[in-house]
Amino acid sequence: MRATVNEYTPQCAANMASVAPLPRRSVVAWLVAFGVALLVTSACVLAPVAAGSNNPLLSEVIYRGFSHLCHQTPERSFQVDAHPFAVCARCFGLYAGFAAGVMLYPLVRSLGKRDTPARAWLIIAAVPTTVDFALGFFGIWENTHFSRSLTGALLGIVAAFYVVPGLVDVSQTNWRSRFMKDS
Repeated sequence: MRATVNEYTPQCAANMASVAPLPRRSVVAWLVAFGVALLVTSACVLAPVAAGSNNPLLSEVIYRGFSHLCHQTPERSFQVDAHPFAVCARCFGLYAGFAAGVMLYPLVRSLGKRDTPARAWLIIAAVPTTVDFALGFFGIWENTHFSRSLTGALLGIVAAFYVVPGLVDVSQTNWRSRFMKDS
């Protein structure tokens, strides 16, 4: 039997009417994660800009904040106007990659999913960073700002796919009922 114009069958795999809307909390959790990741990445660049713009207080606060997370060796950091970023090239790659991973997350996976990929993917993503570090540490190869930041970015992007589902899961928790059980 031949189909006529009135008997059209949509070719989409999913009927849009049957797709459940994302919980608002999931979207808020993703937006907060992206905002914080963008803020942290921006602060890495803001420190040298502030130092070069004669704003030493802001610069000092940012540098001190990141000093607990990174060695901040100037020779291993990108620079703006001869002032190093608040973190080294590898850490900047991690932060920028993480921000990019969080931004791209909803394009790759649904915010409604709370499961994480297999841990093997995180380990695989850490291998280039580990190899880059080890080759430089043992003097086999001189790594560069580019290799440090690129391998860090790869790890940061993949890490986002483990952090976002956790934040979405936490956002879906009914905290009131958890703490008010005995009341």
